[in-house]
Amino acid sequence: MAMTREEFEAKLGVVLRDHGIGTTADLTDELVAYWTGQRVGYVLINESPSGSSYEEFVMDDVQWNIWRSWLEAWIDSPMFSVRP
Repeated sequence: MAMTREEFEAKLGVVLRDHGIGTTADLTDELVAYWTGQRVGYVLINESPSGSSYEEFVMDDVQWNIWRSWLEAWIDSPMFSVRP
């Protein structure tokens, strides 16, 4: 059975809280998640020749259906970074 967004965010939230402040979950090459202190937050990273830009991302049910296969795969092979 496919994972729900709520199940994914519950698992991800525990992991991010355990890793501490400044840790991001590198969900894909362009999507990262972090712990806000209350919930999981998401950021899209856009790389360009002039630099990187960061945009808050809302993971609603529509976006979950688009991203779900990548995010479920991430659970099996999680990657993290530490960011300032």
